[in-house]
Amino acid sequence: MRCSAGGGWPGLRGVIALAVLAVGGFAVALPAAAQVPTLPDTLDIARAVRIAMSESPVLRTSLAAADRASADRLAAWGTFLPQASVSLGLGRSNSTRSTYEAQEGPAARLQERLTFTSQSANQGLNLSLTILDGGRRFAELGRSAASFRGAQRRHDDQQRAVIAAVRREFLGALRRQELLELTRTQIADREADLDIASRRYEIAAVERTDVLAAELNLLDAQMRFLAEQNQLRVGLRQLVVSMGLPPESGETLVLTGEEGMPAGLPDIESIVRTAVTTDPELAALEADRSAASASLWSARTRYLPRITASLGWGRSENFGPDASFWQFNPGDTGRNFRISAGWDLFDGFAREVQNAQASAARRQAEEDYRRVRLEIERDVRGFGAQIEELAQTLELLDQAYAISRERLDMEQQRYRLGTGSFLELQGAIDAVQRAETSLIQQQYDYRIAWSNLAEYMDGRPDIP
Repeated sequence: MRCSAGGGWPGLRGVIALAVLAVGGFAVALPAAAQVPTLPDTLDIARAVRIAMSESPVLRTSLAAADRASADRLAAWGTFLPQASVSLGLGRSNSTRSTYEAQEGPAARLQERLTFTSQSANQGLNLSLTILDGGRRFAELGRSAASFRGAQRRHDDQQRAVIAAVRREFLGALRRQELLELTRTQIADREADLDIASRRYEIAAVERTDVLAAELNLLDAQMRFLAEQNQLRVGLRQLVVSMGLPPESGETLVLTGEEGMPAGLPDIESIVRTAVTTDPELAALEADRSAASASLWSARTRYLPRITASLGWGRSENFGPDASFWQFNPGDTGRNFRISAGWDLFDGFAREVQNAQASAARRQAEEDYRRVRLEIERDVRGFGAQIEELAQTLELLDQAYAISRERLDMEQQRYRLGTGSFLELQGAIDAVQRAETSLIQQQYDYRIAWSNLAEYMDGRPDIP
C-alpha cells in the first residue's frame, strides 16, 4: 500500500508524530521515576536523616517485604471463606461424514457426504468450603500474622540501621571537614613561620637551614591539605550513598555540625534493660519464633482428616443448526451438593519430613533470638565502656593541647627574639599538630560512640 506524505494512514507525518509522542512521553516519564531530591549547599544531620528515610533503597526493600507479608496474611484470612466460581459457555460444532461401517467387510463410502451441525449453551455456579482441615487454616493464620509483625519490626530495625549509618557517615565526613579546616589554618601558620625565618635570614640572624626547614614544613602542610581534601570527598560520597543518592551529588556539600558535646555518662544498665525489651530486631526474631511455632502446628495438622463441602448449580441445552448462537437461557437445569472427607494414611514420610523441618526451624528461631539478645547486651556495654574511656581521654587531650599551644607561643616568641632555635620551634609545632589532630579525632570518636549507643536507647527509630 502506498502512503502519501500529506495524507493516508498511517502516513509519514502520522508515524513521525506518534514516534515523537512516544519518545517524548518516555523522556518525560523516565526522569519522574528516577528523580532524586536536590541537596542544599549546606546540610545538617537532621536533613540528611530525613532524606535517607525517603530515598534509602534498603528501607524501600524492607517496606516491600512488609507489603508481601500483609498480602500473605490476607490470603490466610481468605482460606476461611468459600471458594466461588461462575462459568458461561456457548459452542457450535460442525462435522462431516463420508463413510460408514457395514455389517460385513470394510467401511463403505457414502454417495453423498453428510454434514452435522450442533450448538450448545451452558451456565454454572459452584461453591466450595473447607469445613475441617485439622486446624491448618488457624495455624497458617497465626503464622502469617507473626510474619507480618516480624516484617514490620524489621522495617523499624532497618530504619534505625539507616539512621545510625547516616549519622556515622555524617560525623565521619564532618570530622574530615574540620580536619581540612585545621590543615588550612596550619598552612597559614607555616607561611607565617616561613616569613619570620626568611626575614631573620635576610639579616643574617639564622642559617639557611632554618628557611629550608620552614619551607619543608609548609610543603608538608600543603600535602596534608590535599590528602584531607580527598578524604573529605570520599566521606561525602559515602554519606550521600548511605542516604540513597548518587555519589556525585555530594561533591560540593558543606556540612554543618551540632554545637557542643554529649555531657555525662550513659546509664548502661537502664539502656540494656530497654534494649532487650524494645529492640526491633529482637521483636522481629520473637515474631519469627511465633511464626515457626505456627508452622510446626500446621505441619502436625497433616495427620488429621479433611472435610470439604461443595454446592453447584447449572443449566445447559443443545440446539439445532437453525437456532441462534447467542442462547443465554438454556432450559436443562441441574443441582449438586457434595460432602467429602479424606485422610492420608501414608504419604512416603512427607509429613514426617515437614514436621522435622518445622521443628528445626523453631529451634533455630529460638537460638537466633538468644544469640542476638546476647550480642545487643555485649554491644551496649562495649559502647558504654568506650564512651567512658573517651571521656577520660578527652580531658587529658584538652590539657595536652593547652600545654602544647602555650609552649608553641613561647617558642615562637623566643625564635622572633633570637633566643630560641628553629629545631625547638619545630618540636613545638609538631606537638601542637599532633595534639590538635588527636583532639578532633577523639571528639568525633566520642560523638560516634554516643550515636551508636543511641540506636539501643529506644524501641522506635528516632527520626529528627
